[in-house]
Amino acid sequence: MATPQSNGAQRGMALLTALLLMLAILMTSIAAARTAINGARAAGHERDRMLALSGAMAALVDAEHDIEGGADPASARAAALANATAAAFSEGCRGGAPYDGLCAQAADAADIFAALADAAGPSVALGSFTGAQIPVGEGALAVQAPRYLIERMPSTPEVLLYRISALGFGSVDTTQVAVQAYYRKLLPAGPPAEPAQAVAEPGAPGTPGGPGVRVGWREISNWQEGR
Repeated sequence: MATPQSNGAQRGMALLTALLLMLAILMTSIAAARTAINGARAAGHERDRMLALSGAMAALVDAEHDIEGGADPASARAAALANATAAAFSEGCRGGAPYDGLCAQAADAADIFAALADAAGPSVALGSFTGAQIPVGEGALAVQAPRYLIERMPSTPEVLLYRISALGFGSVDTTQVAVQAYYRKLLPAGPPAEPAQAVAEPGAPGTPGGPGVRVGWREISNWQEGR
């Protein structure tokens, strides 16, 4: 026969066990909530990074359009890009209008990255010379338009080679992705075309006289630390 003291001890043990179980459940719930919050935060960061990467890739395409003549193929800028005119490509990319964002080959990649990162610097916002547009603003949109620089690289009389550096943004200024690509154009062989031939359709991309082609691209993985 159980005594009042033994019954009280049993009730005390049951209460202690219940408290320990509740504490274990509470700690498990807190850990699960933290995991969910961290997962949502990581997913948000990755979504924002992909938004910045998309912007940087759009700036690459816009720079290629710029090289091919942009919105005004008869302009001095278009002529300079079509012929890689050395005088249009300045040290530090600061040649001024109409050669904004055109750079002589940088001795140190850090110089290009610094110019690209400078909000008040020489980089060209997407659409400046092509008329292209990209939505920017708040919420799920990029906080500002992506921008780019075009370097004139060593080449041969038959080949023009440019290096494009582009920077895209996420929904906040601190989310940035930088990419680089080379763009190669083959010049037409032989003497200039006769007037009757000048209106002919251009060649296929990558062929002499045709549009240029992108020769690989890479994301600058240490962008935030290296600039």
